Amino acid sequence: MLLALISIGVTGSATFYLSWNLFSGALESAAADRLDQGKRNGGSALLRLFRPLFRALVMPYSGKLKLADWRKKMKRRITSAGLEDVIDVEELLAFKIFMGLVVPLAVYTYFLVMGNMIPLWMLAGMMLVGFVYPSMMISGERAVRHEEIKLQLPFVIDLLTLSTEAGLDFIGALQKVVEKTRPGPLVNEIERMLQEIRLGTTRADAMRTLSWRIDLQEISSLIAVLVTADQMGSSLGDVLRVQSDLIRSQRFTTAEKKGAAASQKLLFPLIFFIMPAVFIMIFGPVILGFLGVR
Repeated sequence: MLLALISIGVTGSATFYLSWNLFSGALESAAADRLDQGKRNGGSALLRLFRPLFRALVMPYSGKLKLADWRKKMKRRITSAGLEDVIDVEELLAFKIFMGLVVPLAVYTYFLVMGNMIPLWMLAGMMLVGFVYPSMMISGERAVRHEEIKLQLPFVIDLLTLSTEAGLDFIGALQKVVEKTRPGPLVNEIERMLQEIRLGTTRADAMRTLSWRIDLQEISSLIAVLVTADQMGSSLGDVLRVQSDLIRSQRFTTAEKKGAAASQKLLFPLIFFIMPAVFIMIFGPVILGFLGVR
């Protein structure tokens, strides 16, 4: 009974607050500001659908939470997922609270008003899934982006190696990569790094910033080697060729591991689905013959 009263109170307060914001024009002005900035036009369907709601209902209060370490961690994850123009840390926190608290209580209240009580374990499950969903969305986008970068990395390094060995300096080689390589997350990050260098950022700092934005082990190792070679005056062509061979050997090893894991995953359907069918086809007629069935 207490939970029902709490959920009704929360839902009623949220409805009143949202209605007040709608009539006062707060949501329209916030949406207009976002449209004027040309941002927040991507993300999942739930994010686009609920953005006006959690911005109005939750963000004024979630911003007061002291979660500095979490904000720092999630800012890097959002950046490495390529979602800087889709969602920021404050919106992510508000979205998690909205999906994990407001939505389940609203659903619970709806069924309560309709005369149907949903079990508490189902309410707890909805809260858990709703709270975890935004982080899963970020992790999914990040994993897809990292895979695209891994696929594009060997070709980019080969083109950098050929360009530097042909006589171009490192910046010229990077520009050639941007011009000749198909668009992708890695090329976009290189183009952004070139823009930072043109604006006055040192080459080493720009490369370290690129490594921070992508947050991928292969990129971090490559940038560390390139920065060290640049500071010591070593030949970048030789360094890039060694890194290219290393990355290709790592990809070959990863492919072998995935192949071995795939053969193990095939055991379950082989044992429980394929083998019974084979036994039925082979021994079925024999058994029927023993039973005298024709």
